[in-house]
Amino acid sequence: MTKISFAGLIIAVCGFTGASAQSDLYKTFKQKFPDDPAVFVERSEVLTIQLKDDSLQVFTDVSEDILHLKEQSEAYASGRVYGSHFNQVKDIKAKTLIWDKSRYKEMSVSDFKKNSDRDAGIFYDDSYYYSFNYPSVSNGNRTQLEYRSFQKDVKFIPGFIFSTYLPQGKTSYTIKTSPQVDLFYEVLNDAAGVIKFRKFEKGGFKYYEWTATNLPARRSEDSSPSIRYYVPHVITYVKSYESKKGKVNVLSNLDDLYHWYYSFVDGLDKEAASPELTAVVEKIKSQSKNETDIVRNVFYWVQENIQYIAFEEGMRGLIPHNGTYVCEKRYGDCKDMASLIVSMLNIAGVKSYRTWIGTRDLPYKYSQVPTPLVDNHMIATYIAADGQYYFLDATSDHTPFGLPSSMIQGKEALIGLDKDHYVVKTVPEIPKERNTMTDSITIKLDGNQIVGKGASALTGYAKVFGGYELDRAEKDDVKRYVTRLIGKGSNKFYLDDFKVANENDRDKPTRINYTFRIGDYFQKIGDELYINLNLNKDYYNAFINTALRQTPKENDYRYESLEYSELTIPDGYEIEYLPPGAKQDGDLLGFETRYEKKNGKIVFSKKLYINYLLMQTNQFDQWNEAVKSLSEAYKESLILKKK
Repeated sequence: MTKISFAGLIIAVCGFTGASAQSDLYKTFKQKFPDDPAVFVERSEVLTIQLKDDSLQVFTDVSEDILHLKEQSEAYASGRVYGSHFNQVKDIKAKTLIWDKSRYKEMSVSDFKKNSDRDAGIFYDDSYYYSFNYPSVSNGNRTQLEYRSFQKDVKFIPGFIFSTYLPQGKTSYTIKTSPQVDLFYEVLNDAAGVIKFRKFEKGGFKYYEWTATNLPARRSEDSSPSIRYYVPHVITYVKSYESKKGKVNVLSNLDDLYHWYYSFVDGLDKEAASPELTAVVEKIKSQSKNETDIVRNVFYWVQENIQYIAFEEGMRGLIPHNGTYVCEKRYGDCKDMASLIVSMLNIAGVKSYRTWIGTRDLPYKYSQVPTPLVDNHMIATYIAADGQYYFLDATSDHTPFGLPSSMIQGKEALIGLDKDHYVVKTVPEIPKERNTMTDSITIKLDGNQIVGKGASALTGYAKVFGGYELDRAEKDDVKRYVTRLIGKGSNKFYLDDFKVANENDRDKPTRINYTFRIGDYFQKIGDELYINLNLNKDYYNAFINTALRQTPKENDYRYESLEYSELTIPDGYEIEYLPPGAKQDGDLLGFETRYEKKNGKIVFSKKLYINYLLMQTNQFDQWNEAVKSLSEAYKESLILKKK
């Protein structure tokens, strides 16, 4: 292992040794980052890709040096080092440098505890971490860590993300390769050019080095997408290398990735299906009208009968089980559910295909990065006779047939046709018109409150996301969700009664009928009543602070909200003022309101839409302009006056 000299590190950072050097170091960082609890004096990773015995050995040396700038930095007194089947951690060393009388004293960490790193949403996970505590963490002291991680397969190089939860004095990422290695590399999200690059040769190796200085801490902001969408980072992969027997392709193009992936599923459909699985498929066929109907019913059967459970266990994280096994166990991960759909359709005589895809957490495309960085998910794909693609993601158990799960909208799908052929198809981004919530109410004034009844309907992703909320055992939980969904007017809204229909029928809108009242909502001044019929003020004053926000905003899906209200004009009153309508046709947000009198009633209608999946920072001003118009429209009240 390449040893890192902490004494040398201090010299490199400060320029000289002694009491004044350390004092200057602390003062420098305290001045640069006065509000941060700590700072990385230096953070580095060195990835070595070495040709040995005609194969590639891969390992990473990690080094961190943190200077604590506040007493409350004790939050960083504990450390963790993560590993897994594919990344074996070795040689962990950690210590605290305690500032005492113009010099540092070392206190080494000796107790490293290995723990299983099981996520609540994962049934089995082979990842682990070593936990430990730094001694004497306080203002002015430093904590230092180094370790080596061995990668079992060069295809899983993760790249390097420069941004962290703390500011950084100096950050470096270095790749050291044997000269026979053909390496691809690219820096993303660095329009300002903060990352510096140099390439050189030394000691029979090629070096690729990226460095940055004085990077601020990464801020957490609501509705931000994955950090890979906006922070500077390096992506890299080995295209090929020259062995004694000639050139060996690793990930030279998408063909290499696909053939590797296909090796995980080759042969799954050659095994005979169990009598149980065959019987299930035959029953579905007998109840289906045509081929598309068979696909729909198979998809729904898997959604309803197979419990999604995630597995991450070495190669098991890449290789699905066959359909018979999944049917027998009645559970599986995304790969298993996709494999079962393909197996069932194969039994039914319908061709479908296992498909690799990334969720929207990953910003990459197969054409850009033909590596496992692109995908983290598997679905099935059916191609109808008319050429329409159906992307079948059974892990989203409320999603109707014909609608992809929201998390794969706009993503490239790698569809495996056979051993040697595949096609890349982009999953459509579902337009706002297919994801709607309509709400129609009739209201009247009763004493000092508004009373009314309403009917709502949810379609598309509005129905899907509502389905997860409505699929609860406790009625009180359902009532709280319905109240949030259709609540209006003020915090004095009370849902008297409600009834939900079709929440489990994927092919019909979910319908909610309800009665409600709102206390003290309108104002009476003399002979006049002031009533604001904008009972639902979604996005009122929802401005983005462009001076502070640094990251894009992500949205689960585009949608439309349609509202229709009828207010019975009270006896003895007439209209004194009817607000004008308003309209805004924005690219991100738009609306239209209308007021009119009909048969002794005032009819108010509003259409509101949100039309983005990812709003970039250069679109914030456009968003704010639309919000301003919408918020002004919300302020309009009608006036009724005694006759």
